[in-house]
Amino acid sequence: MKKATLGLAAASAAFVASAAEAQTRPGFELGAEVLDYSYRERFEGEVVAKDDGTFAGITFGYVETIGSGMFLRARLSTDFGSVDYSSGDGRLENVSQSIGQLEFHLGRDIAVGSGATLTPFIGIGSRVLEDKSGGNETELGALGYDREISYAYVPVGVAAGLPVGGRAALILSAQYNWVVGGEAKSRFSDLDPELPNVKVDLDEGHGFEASATVRFPLGRHAIGFGPFVRHWNLDRSTSFVLTDPDGSGESIEFFEPRNRTTELGLRLSFSF
Repeated sequence: MKKATLGLAAASAAFVASAAEAQTRPGFELGAEVLDYSYRERFEGEVVAKDDGTFAGITFGYVETIGSGMFLRARLSTDFGSVDYSSGDGRLENVSQSIGQLEFHLGRDIAVGSGATLTPFIGIGSRVLEDKSGGNETELGALGYDREISYAYVPVGVAAGLPVGGRAALILSAQYNWVVGGEAKSRFSDLDPELPNVKVDLDEGHGFEASATVRFPLGRHAIGFGPFVRHWNLDRSTSFVLTDPDGSGESIEFFEPRNRTTELGLRLSFSF
């Protein structure tokens, strides 16, 4: 009877440990990521401009549990890289770009048996991309200009935590990002000091993100590694009519075309 009791206690402890590893971990997380970046602008069904490049950056996260499986989570990523730009105006190579993304989540871990958990979450997020094309010139003589594109969105998603190989866990996560507003700023003064800098609004769009992370315990800490994909689809922006400053009466309608961005990457993280 004593041996049976000890065996049951050991099995229960192993189950609790596995379940704990599958749940959202409270505390800090620091990581690094690399990603392949692809951007396409479309007008009247045709691709009119594209960026392709590689980025690398760091990630930071913090989770605070608030009882009954609930938690608050903050996530920040900052990536830097360069892209090759091409359009009907020619090609620019090694254009510096940076991407910053910040999200806040409210979620809850729900045990579903055998140490597995489902974690629905919702929150608010912000993304900013800076393009440093100013001062560059294509082989066809077209000049580049700096841009900043930012938007706010609402992430809604779910993660599944599955114990594997003892205390290790596989975390599968997917989220839908509903873009609720944003703007694109273009420094036309980089082209001509007499031209104004232009801002247009980004009213509609959406995106998604999915990841698979294998998390290994390391004492009281953990290491995670796995792939992720992010995709954004933004509709055409509002328009800005630019009038010839020389008084010729001619005008140009400026807007951000419909565009898509896809990022495929790998992330390594350390939780503590």
